[in-house]
Amino acid sequence: MTVLFLRDQLSWIVFTLFLVAWVNILFYLDTGLNGESIVYVNLTSLFFILSFLIYKYRCLRVQLKRQTFLSYHAHSIIDLYEQEYEKLIYSMEQQKNALSVRFQEQADEQIHWIHEIKTPLTAQRLMIDTMPPSKKKQELELEWLRIHLLLDQTLHTLRMSSLEQDLILQQVNLKNAVVDEIKALQSWFISQDMEIEIENLNIDVISDKKWLQIIIRQLLSNAIKYSPKGSSITIKGGIASNKHIYVEIIDHGQGIASQDIPRIFHRGFTGTIGRKQSASTGMGLYLVKNIADKLKINIQVDSILNEGTTIRLFFPMPNKIDIFQAK
Repeated sequence: MTVLFLRDQLSWIVFTLFLVAWVNILFYLDTGLNGESIVYVNLTSLFFILSFLIYKYRCLRVQLKRQTFLSYHAHSIIDLYEQEYEKLIYSMEQQKNALSVRFQEQADEQIHWIHEIKTPLTAQRLMIDTMPPSKKKQELELEWLRIHLLLDQTLHTLRMSSLEQDLILQQVNLKNAVVDEIKALQSWFISQDMEIEIENLNIDVISDKKWLQIIIRQLLSNAIKYSPKGSSITIKGGIASNKHIYVEIIDHGQGIASQDIPRIFHRGFTGTIGRKQSASTGMGLYLVKNIADKLKINIQVDSILNEGTTIRLFFPMPNKIDIFQAK
């Protein structure tokens, strides 16, 4: 420890000795001073220097002892701090890895639970299908669909961290993808007496069909949830001025407050309208944004409160699709 301290303070010790030597030279050149005065100045200077070094040494020793540095082997004080920094980094990495493993285990348990729940849910679907047409059957179908959508939303959120490993890029027809999701939500559309208009959707894009349909499903669910009965939803495609293919979903529902728009993709954010509905979880658009980012899809939201919302999905150019491979 003493050697480390002296090494660390070596530059100051040399500088102080140089100053003392310089003062002695000046004393020697000044014939008015006698030898006793020079000795007195040197002794008092050395006493103060040694006292200061001892004080600094004791302070540093107490400080390092508190931080358990004394058990390290190093060539300088800086090396001790570098070793402590490396120790902290190593400890943080261990904690990070432990939390990651713990999170993955919990996610796997939840995914397993969801799959277990889907077994009785499938049985319920079969029982509902055997019922004769009636208002009660329609109500049961709607509630079944809501449970199914919530379970799927949770499942896909849990799988978000490994989405890149699940991507399969292929040519996807937008019309087919949208029609599939409309059929899946058919009972909900019927219960709300809503009309669906499809325009210019016979367009092919390069994307992952499964994850793209999850985005469309969530946007359609939101459009139904926040639109009044008897209203309509328009889904149309096109090519923007920058040559990017886009699809937009237009509803005439409650809209989104202007102050909420910058935060609608944040995890758990329900917004002004969502707070009025207990069914709002604040996870739907968060899921949409995360999937869209992975698929390099840009999202644009335009909304007027109490008039409706338009959400546009802009797809990457076909010759830019290699960016998926870089991630």
